[in-house]
Amino acid sequence: AAVAGLYCVYCAVCPARDGDRLMEYAWRDYTAADAAVIEHWMDADARYFTGCDDGWDTYVSYMLREDYIRPGENFRCLVITAGEFPVAAAALYLDEDGTLCVSEFVVRPDMRGCGHGTAILRALAACADTLFNRQVLAIRAVIFPDNSASIGAFERAGFQFTHAHPDGDAFYYRYSLHNHDV
Repeated sequence: AAVAGLYCVYCAVCPARDGDRLMEYAWRDYTAADAAVIEHWMDADARYFTGCDDGWDTYVSYMLREDYIRPGENFRCLVITAGEFPVAAAALYLDEDGTLCVSEFVVRPDMRGCGHGTAILRALAACADTLFNRQVLAIRAVIFPDNSASIGAFERAGFQFTHAHPDGDAFYYRYSLHNHDV
């Protein structure tokens, strides 16, 4: 039976310290019921590296009030589960040119450093078209230069460094899909 709000189920190899595991990740819409759980994940590192200083739900609420945001069409806030347990949350914005921006991405604290970030990003690359019901040509991310965990996860997932922001406070990464070099 279909699960309401479930967009993609995808298996990806989770490169854990104790050996690779095949994990099944499911992507579903973020709801008000998820707010307390995700907020609990927002420790000092998560707040700093995501830029969600006032918390995840505040960020999502802010984005949903923006004039250019069309929920479900060009913006999705999703909870990623492994089995029944949420392991990550992502806010994704789809540009007009078919480039998907990983606007925010946070992994549950007790699951960090276990390979879930890398595996989820690989699953995102495989599911991107399904999540937005249109062809996604590339995925991009902007990462703080001192966020070595995110840089490592994105690079292991196949994202390529493209350039640093002129003031040096951000690194830009890109993953091309459908053999499309953007």
